[in-house]
Amino acid sequence: MSAFAPARVTDLLDRIHQELDSGNITAGQVAIGLHGEVVLFEAFGAATTDDRLVIYSATKPLVAMALLPHLADGSLDLTAPVARYLPEFGHHGKHDVTVLQVLTMQGGFAQAPIGPGAWGTSEGRRAQFAKWSLDYPAGSATEYHPVSAHWVIAELLETLNGRHYLDVVHDRVFRPAGVGRILGPEVGTALPVRAHGQYPDDRDGLIATFGRPDLVPTASIGPEALLSMNDRRAQVVGVPGGGAIATAAEIARVYQQFLHNTGGALPDDWLADARGTIRNGSVSVSDKVPANRTIAAYLSGNDGYHLHRWMPPTPRAFGHAGAGGQLCWADPDTGLSFAFLHDTLHQDPRVEFRRAADINDLALAVVR
Repeated sequence: MSAFAPARVTDLLDRIHQELDSGNITAGQVAIGLHGEVVLFEAFGAATTDDRLVIYSATKPLVAMALLPHLADGSLDLTAPVARYLPEFGHHGKHDVTVLQVLTMQGGFAQAPIGPGAWGTSEGRRAQFAKWSLDYPAGSATEYHPVSAHWVIAELLETLNGRHYLDVVHDRVFRPAGVGRILGPEVGTALPVRAHGQYPDDRDGLIATFGRPDLVPTASIGPEALLSMNDRRAQVVGVPGGGAIATAAEIARVYQQFLHNTGGALPDDWLADARGTIRNGSVSVSDKVPANRTIAAYLSGNDGYHLHRWMPPTPRAFGHAGAGGQLCWADPDTGLSFAFLHDTLHQDPRVEFRRAADINDLALAVVR
């Protein structure tokens, strides 16, 4: 059984302070969970432990996990077309897109548009789904769906339960972890997010950091769209693919709940289903890295690409990063859950890549 090693915490905190001293962030939080408890929670810079931060795409697995009870009781079939449950989705060639393809970013509608005018109601979402077309046949490629796929997941949750998806996610994912609302209109205001720096013109330096020219990342969403989360009107929507607002301690608690399932809100064998049974190893066209996606999150893996997934070097770890380098994951082998949140979208991708590598390693070092 892993034990907390407080003496190793100093290295982790010092590394985060380096980010503050360099101006790469101005506010942040870090939290570690172990044995069902949060054993470390610290704030940095302009943040206090009461402040909340936008976690962006680290929201995705928190929402997708809420579908798992439907897989267990048979009310949702991974191999079935989405249109079986949402008939409006079946237009413009999408009639055979499966639930599994949506969950593993193989749906073929990565950049399908949906905006505030359609977000607020089931009718509005379904009407927008009916307009979407495919960029390529579903299942033929893996491409990161920044927003679109999780609006479909949200609508599936609402349809299967007959109540708002935000309530379903709260009852199945947040409440059992002892966490309050972190998605939707009841969430408190987040610390402002800022953009900083610029994309480098040092192509050789980028290649040296990421290893190959094709591994140099490009953003799937620009900073202007990401900064829109500073608007309270955007924060209260509860965007299922990127709108959660939380403290690092809350995320560490949620991932501890994923490891232990003490509240029983998820199926008994949920970890096998969500982390290992359903996997997709195809190379993602978004970042040229083997996708290694499960039905809810990334799996770190042992193929040498864990850094490109923003994950720690422990193969069974699962989780999902957020824009700007929000790190959120859990490791079944050590029992550790980890969250590092901050306030800055640095435009040089090397900054968050190097920081993630260091911080994830140092997080693992605090357990023995």
